[in-house]
Parts: sequence; C-alpha cells; structure tokens
Amino acid sequence: MAKNERISRRQLKRVRLMVTLAVIVVIGLVILFGLKAPTFDVTEVEVSGNHYYSDSEIIAMSNCSTGVNIFSDVDCKNIRERLMKDPYMEQVTVKRKLPSTIKIEITEREQIAGVVYGSSYVVIDTEGIVLRKTSVDPKVTVLKGMNISKMTLGEPIEVEEEVLLRQCMDMITAMKDNNMYFKSITIGEGIVKAHVLDNLIVEGLADNIVTALKNDEIQLVVQQLFKQGIERGTIKVTGDTYVSFTPKID
Repeated sequence: MAKNERISRRQLKRVRLMVTLAVIVVIGLVILFGLKAPTFDVTEVEVSGNHYYSDSEIIAMSNCSTGVNIFSDVDCKNIRERLMKDPYMEQVTVKRKLPSTIKIEITEREQIAGVVYGSSYVVIDTEGIVLRKTSVDPKVTVLKGMNISKMTLGEPIEVEEEVLLRQCMDMITAMKDNNMYFKSITIGEGIVKAHVLDNLIVEGLADNIVTALKNDEIQLVVQQLFKQGIERGTIKVTGDTYVSFTPKID
C-alpha cells in the first residue's frame, strides 16, 4: 500500500470522527435548547391522595411553583424530602408529567385519637405517631386519664399506661370497622368508659368491649336505646358476650 494512500485513509478517519463529534454536539445543543423551550415550563401541579391537607397547602409546603422549567428548575427529590418532614406524610411520590405538569402523590397518616395533655390534645395516628398538638377539639376520639411521658412530632407517643393505650387503640379500630363512634374514652383501674354521647357510656374491660363491638352487641343496644329516645345511662359489658343497660351513671 502506497504511503500517500495510508495518509489519505488516516485523514478520512479524522474527518469522519470530526463530523461525528460535530453532529453529536449539534444534536446535544438542539436537545438542550429544546428542553429549555416554553413548552416545558410548569403550568400545573397535580396533588392526589391528600385528606388532611388541601391541594393548595401541599403545593405551598412543597415550594413547587409554575412558570419554571420542568427539567432544570424542578428537583423531585428535594420536593419529596421537604414534604416528608411533615408528620402527616407517610409516603410521598413526585413525578414529572411531560410536557408541563408536576404530580405529587400523597399517602397521609390518618389521625384517629387525641390524648388529653393538660388543656391541649396530642393527636396521634393508628400507630401512635404524634401528628400535632392542638388546643382545639381535634374532632376525633379523645383519650382521657393517660400520663404522657414523651411526645415528639413524627415519633410514637409514650405514656405510662402503655398497655391501656394499645387496648384503647384496638377499641378505636374495632369502632371504626363496625359502624360505631366514641366521643371519648376514659381509662380507670383496668376499666374503661367510652362515651357514645355525653351521658351515654359503654363501660367494661377494653378487650371485652372490642369483642362486643365485633359481634355488633353494643351497636344493637345503642340502636334500641335511640329508638326509645334514651340518651342517658350505662351500657355495661361483662365477659365476652354479656351486655346490659342501666339508666344510672357512675
């Protein structure tokens, strides 16, 4: 092979390489400027799965705004981490929905009880996680007679009556699953008093009350009392299946 021919082939390879690199650069620039186009400016933030917080509250907490580029100006990981700092957030997913929408999918912790703490309430979820402290009626079942030893937002509440707390939580779960509602539950020496109304009380051991709820026994008594216009008295649960009523309130 002639020397000039070898040089010519080498030069041809260089030219091809330079052309390839130039094409890659041009394509990269086209993509870069294309992604910066107004088409990819965020015009909407969709929120789903939230119940306690409104859409606008979630958007404000996330610091997610419209009018910015969906690629360069939106950090999905950062948005998620910011939202997950709130105790109500059990799970958060943030996605880009091209060309111009950010989707925030929320799984919230459900507040189910408020433990009385002085003149305030410590609101907790089914796992006892502290969601907030409030001086306003939390509109959930209120637990009375417990001594709180630790309450940190986002962490399980600690009370001296740990076993009774768990039993009360079981009662609330059974209540929710079996078409019943207690305004408040007061613990005593092993006995709990669950208020259906201010002056209509269910009294007994927590485990027995749970069983009676699952068997619809308490619900049937309450329905019969309401039909008779009776809203005052004590429904006593003794044993696993025995439920009785007295107009007296201890």
